[in-house]
Amino acid sequence: MQIKILVSAALGAGLTAACATAVPPAPPVLEYARQDCDAAPNLAEAISLTPEKESQVHRVSTVVTSQTACLKSGGGTSPYVVYALPADRGDKTVIVGGVLEAFRIFAPAITLLDAQGQVTRSFAADEFLYRGPVYSVQFRPRETEAYILVDVDRDRVGAGYDAINVGTNTTTISTGYYASNWTTGTENHSSRTFSWEGTVLVTVNDSDTEEKPADPA
Repeated sequence: MQIKILVSAALGAGLTAACATAVPPAPPVLEYARQDCDAAPNLAEAISLTPEKESQVHRVSTVVTSQTACLKSGGGTSPYVVYALPADRGDKTVIVGGVLEAFRIFAPAITLLDAQGQVTRSFAADEFLYRGPVYSVQFRPRETEAYILVDVDRDRVGAGYDAINVGTNTTTISTGYYASNWTTGTENHSSRTFSWEGTVLVTVNDSDTEEKPADPA
């Protein structure tokens, strides 16, 4: 009996410790006041979207926080992330946007830049769609485009997004002579708010995964 008590106490302590270290989902951040920001995106700090080995799908995620580099743009300031497109981008399709977290969605503004950091095109709000768990745009990079600039759509911060996730569960009941299926449905309502902070996800789909020969010197 004493051994059982000791084991139970140890298990309880372990569960308490696990609960103590669990990190709750982050809330939406609705205000941003940093002023120590770059006048132009720092292309030298661009995050590479080139995988170590050619693959059909390559994903890169970045958590945007209050410590992320910020940019002066549009009469205000905003956190931003820059990604460097693969050199062999002609066979790529790119999806980039904000991830739907438990309580928030990063409010992305997406701009494409050339090698000198000049804007080649940007995406309007009506070009964003919910592609699975990502509020995103999808595009094929042009030959002149080298970087993706992701900052914040200030007009969207604070707006809500409500979703209903419908699931079904089917149980087979057998009497020995015949079987019948019993299907029940469940609905899970969720609400999220667009935020200054959150997670950016870039997915690069490659239609040609053959290794490319190196350019001759």
